[in-house]
Amino acid sequence: CGGCSILLPGRWGIQLTSVSFVFLTADKAKQVIPRHKRGTSIFIEEIFQGDLEREEVFEDNEKSDQFWNGYFGGRQCSSNPCLHNGVCVDSIRSFTCSCADGYEGDNCAYAKNECRHKTGEGCQHFCYPEPDSYRCSCANGYELGKDNRSCVPQDPCTCGRLDDNVEVKMCETWERLHRGFPWQVLLLNSEGKGFCGGVLLKSNFVLTTAKCTLPHMGSPIRVVIGR
Repeated sequence: CGGCSILLPGRWGIQLTSVSFVFLTADKAKQVIPRHKRGTSIFIEEIFQGDLEREEVFEDNEKSDQFWNGYFGGRQCSSNPCLHNGVCVDSIRSFTCSCADGYEGDNCAYAKNECRHKTGEGCQHFCYPEPDSYRCSCANGYELGKDNRSCVPQDPCTCGRLDDNVEVKMCETWERLHRGFPWQVLLLNSEGKGFCGGVLLKSNFVLTTAKCTLPHMGSPIRVVIGR
């Protein structure tokens, strides 16, 4: 404004005041709330330890989790989800249980010798509780797997089981219809044309649908696997 002046009302009348006493220059205005950097132009300030004055207070992960638990699904342990004197540790939207001796599971619900009833957690076929743990066994025609829980069929022709010692060559029709799975078969009518598929359960047993077989009752049906 250069040499401009403004009029301000005084106690006894009009007072003439210079603009330089009312407005600050840009350099002085930026110094009203100064922010002094702790680093130089060579160092990055973010690598220094947090400063409470600059509100950098959440560098402690443990204390941060304790703070945010109340806002993001915390207090999961309030319902006492850990059974049999298990200790619950709260976290964001989840919890973990530290089980007492003799118990295990996500919620410490099972004794170590107790059979599990949920699919995938215990024995696939039969379970027998024992003093320190439980023991799994399988039905006839199956053997216990390497995990001591699952049951593997012994018959090499059982549906879903591959025999690594048998080389099966697939014909073009087979690959187009079944992508070459060796436990699926192609059914041929009396003219040698494929009309349906089936599943090989045993060496002399094929599973298919009634819709496939009824139109061909009384006619010879061939079962083809491979070439």
